[in-house]
Amino acid sequence: MVAGLECFDTNLIPHIGIFALGVAMFTPLGATLALPALKSKWESLDTKLGQSFAGLLLICLSGFTVSAHTLWMHNKAQEMGGGSFCSAGTVCDCASVIGNADWNTVPYLGLPWGLAGMLVFALFMWAIITMAKEPTAEWVLNNIKIGTNVGILGIFVILYLMYAEFKIGKICQFCTLAHIAHVGATIGFFRLANMYGTSDWASISSVKPVDVVAKERRKRGGYVAPTQSNEEE
Repeated sequence: MVAGLECFDTNLIPHIGIFALGVAMFTPLGATLALPALKSKWESLDTKLGQSFAGLLLICLSGFTVSAHTLWMHNKAQEMGGGSFCSAGTVCDCASVIGNADWNTVPYLGLPWGLAGMLVFALFMWAIITMAKEPTAEWVLNNIKIGTNVGILGIFVILYLMYAEFKIGKICQFCTLAHIAHVGATIGFFRLANMYGTSDWASISSVKPVDVVAKERRKRGGYVAPTQSNEEE
C-alpha cells in the first residue's frame, strides 16, 4: 500500500466531496458550478455573494455530516467498549481517540464531541440560510458576528482537541476534517463580514424584485383581496 494511504478511511470521501464543493464555490469555479438549472431556482447564485452563501453552507454541511459520523462512532464505542470500528494504523486510529473515555466528551457538559459539533454547524447553517433569504434585514450583521465569534471560540476548542490527540498518541481523521470545516466556516464568515455593506452585498437584493402580489396570491391559494383603490374604481 502507498505510504500515507493506509491512514485514509474511504468513509471520509462523501464528507470531503461536500467540503471541496463548498470551497470551490468561493473560487472563480463558483460561477461554473452554479449550473443554469440551479440558477433558475436560486437566481442569487449569479452573484458573488450568492455563491459565497452557497459555498459556506456546503462547508458547514460537510462539518455537520462528519460530526454526525463521529457521534455514531462515539455511540458504537460505548456499545463495544472501545474496539476497532473504523480504520486503524500506527498513527491514524479514530477508535482510540473517539473511544477514549477520558477525552471523548465535552468537559463539565458530558456531551459527545460529535453532538457538540453538530450543534455548532447547525447554528452556522441557520445563520447562513436566514441571511441568504433576507440579506438586507437589520439583523444580518448580528448573524455575521455570531458566526465569526462562535468560529473564533471554536478554534480554541480545536486546539484543545488537538492536544487531546497528542496525549492519546493517535489522530482521528474524521475529527480532523470537522476541525478543517470549522476553520473554513470561520474564514467564510470573515469573508461575509468584509463583503457586508459593499456593492457585492447590494447586488443580491437586486437580482429579482419581490413580487408582493404574487407572494400574497401563493399564500392565499390564488386569491388576492382587492385594494382600496380598486374598490373605489
